[in-house]
Amino acid sequence: MKSLFLRLLVSLWLAMALLVGLLAVIHGWAFSAEPSGLRRRLNTRSVELRAEGALACARDGLPGCEQRLAPLDPRDQRVAVYRAGALVMGEPIEGAPLVEDRARRSADGIAIEVGQERELVAVVLRRDPALAAVAAGPVRSPWMFFIVPETLPQRLLAIVAVTGLVAVLLARYLSRPIRILRGATQRMAAGDLSVRVAQKLAGADGETLALGRDMDRMAERIDELLETQRRLLRDVSHELRSPLARLNIALELVRRRSPPDVEPAFDRIERETERLNGMIGELLTLSRLESGRGMERTERVDLTALLEQLVDDAAFEAEQRGCSVELGARDACSLDGNEELLRRAIENVVRNAVRFTEPGTAVRVDLECSGGTAEVRVRDRGPGVPEGALGDLWKPFYRVDDHRARGAGGTGIGLAITQRAVRIHGGEVEARNADGGGLEVALRLPIGAGG
Repeated sequence: MKSLFLRLLVSLWLAMALLVGLLAVIHGWAFSAEPSGLRRRLNTRSVELRAEGALACARDGLPGCEQRLAPLDPRDQRVAVYRAGALVMGEPIEGAPLVEDRARRSADGIAIEVGQERELVAVVLRRDPALAAVAAGPVRSPWMFFIVPETLPQRLLAIVAVTGLVAVLLARYLSRPIRILRGATQRMAAGDLSVRVAQKLAGADGETLALGRDMDRMAERIDELLETQRRLLRDVSHELRSPLARLNIALELVRRRSPPDVEPAFDRIERETERLNGMIGELLTLSRLESGRGMERTERVDLTALLEQLVDDAAFEAEQRGCSVELGARDACSLDGNEELLRRAIENVVRNAVRFTEPGTAVRVDLECSGGTAEVRVRDRGPGVPEGALGDLWKPFYRVDDHRARGAGGTGIGLAITQRAVRIHGGEVEARNADGGGLEVALRLPIGAGG
């Protein structure tokens, strides 16, 4: 039983059940079968009143007088009236003459005889001492409160319901701080560092409240560090743009004045400069997405047309690498979003698949829309990714095989942009090794009612 709530619930429930059992034992010990003085007076007075009421009824000639002496239920006493051992009214009771005789010889005119299964009570009537009322009934068990057959299920149900309700309320109250802390850690793990828990834990014990305050300070510190990192990345990327632009201008000027034999060197410098400029652009895009921006302007995007265009564009690059890109299922659907971000998200995955698929194979792209969700699947025929590294593909600059990835021409930022662009649209990404080899990446986006 790993759940704290369940452990608290069961523990409290068992504790209350044991308490009820202990109270039952105390009850049985305190209220024994032998009648106390108060119970003796109440019981005998009740028998006397029933007998006198039946006799008065008979004297007045009213009907149904015998019914006043009959038991009301199986646990009630049956009463009869005797005079010197002779039955006067009611049904005969075995042993009545003997207990009547004992009552007449006692000082208070009362006699009680308790057997194993029944109890006899005899009392001399004060209004007519010549008569005596004798009552016979079951022995009152000390556990009568708990074992009355007619109401036992209801009593047990009431005990279980009440103790269970109290146990649930107590367990929820005691486990509430843990649930709050767990929810906060889940939100932090999902990237929401604005969560704070100290105010929600007001009224909790000192240790839990101190833990909540420490968690708030930790979240604030992590948020500050990440913001500093994003700001540094953004500032450095911006600052590098200007030197690169000046470098390109200088490169063109030098190229015009240089002999033709150094042209290949200038071409290589230009390619590396363009690659660096592209990386800076991706860093700026990543920084913008990390800060939650990118959805200031949205429009209705035809996802099917966008995918067809991306596949056509990727086919040229694939042809140079000796492979191809084919579009499989293409359901018609559209969604509200940023078309440029969606284009870059899907394009990064398709181009990544083209880089790593084996020559002579095809990268397959599918689009399926159902249940309010559009799913874009891109599968290559490459070597795949180790299972332990699938979750790391979305980290900036992560490379499964550094040498192979650099040879393929990637920057290590494309898939990170893909994940953040999809998340900012309310979707999710998933990568898995496909059956038969290769990597399959799925992008799931909500399309809403209009899709």
